[in-house]
Amino acid sequence: MLTRIITGAVGIVLAAYIITQGGWLFAAVVLLLSVIGWWEFHQIVAAKGRKAYYLTSGLGSLLLTGVAALGYYFELEEVFIMAFLTMITALFLIFIVIEGLYRHCHYVGEEWASDTALSIMGMLYCGLLFAHVILLRSLYLGPHIDLGFRVFHFGELTLWIVLFGTWASDIFAYFFGRFFGHTPFCSVSPKKTFEGATAGFVGCFMVVLALDIICLGIPLWKAVVMSLGIAFAAPLGDLVESILKRSFEVKDSGKLFPGHGGVLDRFDSLLFTAPITYYLLTIMSIF
Repeated sequence: MLTRIITGAVGIVLAAYIITQGGWLFAAVVLLLSVIGWWEFHQIVAAKGRKAYYLTSGLGSLLLTGVAALGYYFELEEVFIMAFLTMITALFLIFIVIEGLYRHCHYVGEEWASDTALSIMGMLYCGLLFAHVILLRSLYLGPHIDLGFRVFHFGELTLWIVLFGTWASDIFAYFFGRFFGHTPFCSVSPKKTFEGATAGFVGCFMVVLALDIICLGIPLWKAVVMSLGIAFAAPLGDLVESILKRSFEVKDSGKLFPGHGGVLDRFDSLLFTAPITYYLLTIMSIF
């Protein structure tokens, strides 16, 4: 527990510095996390003899996050970034299938389907979803926000709210479940309880709602929608990574963060909350 606490404290300090600095540092760190995350995914599926293709899945994942990183650093128009992301996704879906055909041309069986599907998942999970962390940081839906102690870019402040909401979901679920949890929540993660999941949802919702109103100053209905989206997405991201590891009988995705596991262990919820928040805010900005 002490190792976990120390790693968490150091991680928060580093995250604060990197997110605050923004620019090339933030883009480079997210890109690096994406690369490490894909490698962890590759190792997880390899535990059961399955493959995530290096050439197409790995490269596609790198390009997806890389395009978002370059677009953010060079302040490209959002429409161009999204067009490139769509193009890379479509082309590399085709390339992955072609590599799968090449690898399994001498023997057609379930290996082709499973390896190809896992390669597609790895590219989208570790490439496209991490790209949305960068897209959220660069999101501009209003003027800079002065909170008294510092002036925040809209996207930066939104990313912080998403992170606080995600952490609140984990913290409330963990401690409430540990002391009051009795009812099993999901067989995917046997230690999780219904009581803990409920506390995590409510805690995340209330934290995000308060921050939305106080910090972003958005209308109440938009704050409620955003809070609900994050409160639902955070535990789902955790469960998806849990079922991935459970399917391949792996305890942790990696060992990069002592006491916390790997990149996918640490950022599983953010990979769901960042895209959900990005698109909810983008859609709501129309109204």
